[in-house]
Amino acid sequence: MSTNLFVYGTLMAAQDRWPALKAFVAGSPRDAEVPGRLYRTPYGWPAAVFDPDLDHLVPGVLVALERTMAEKALDAIDTIEGVSSGLFQRVIVTSKSGDRCWTYH
Repeated sequence: MSTNLFVYGTLMAAQDRWPALKAFVAGSPRDAEVPGRLYRTPYGWPAAVFDPDLDHLVPGVLVALERTMAEKALDAIDTIEGVSSGLFQRVIVTSKSGDRCWTYH
């Protein structure tokens, strides 16, 4: 059993923060889209707002986290995403293809 994580921006493969996530990933990332809106920030990384009622889709990838390391992975990514300071919030969303997954709103 694995935990799914939807990522966009700097956590995607070949991006700056992928090495922090890669050790926790089971298998290969696969393309996915989640209803919401993607924003370009002046800080060099994107931000997204997720809403199942929006007609827009946020492109990204779905990664399966190793079951035994999922909690550790999410804690590490929470730190990177600034969850404790309120920068981003980890939420559960459903991809266009029906996969339930964590992501950062």
